[in-house]
Amino acid sequence: MGEGDTGAIRPGGVQSGDAWTKKEAAQENIFIKQKELEKLRSLKEKLKQQRQHLDDLDAHIDELTRGQGGEQH
Repeated sequence: MGEGDTGAIRPGGVQSGDAWTKKEAAQENIFIKQKELEKLRSLKEKLKQQRQHLDDLDAHIDELTRGQGGEQH
């Protein structure tokens, strides 16, 4: 035995450690997926706002060009 070893074996042995490691990894994966979903939702909302802004600008340009005898729609 090495220094500091008591010779005691934890309940479940190596398999218990594997189960704990797998549980932690699963929880980390869930957390990461949730954060990614939040980021995607935020980006989707920003994209929606940008599209609306571009539509507004397009409508404004159409109004200006119609008023100046430009392109007729």
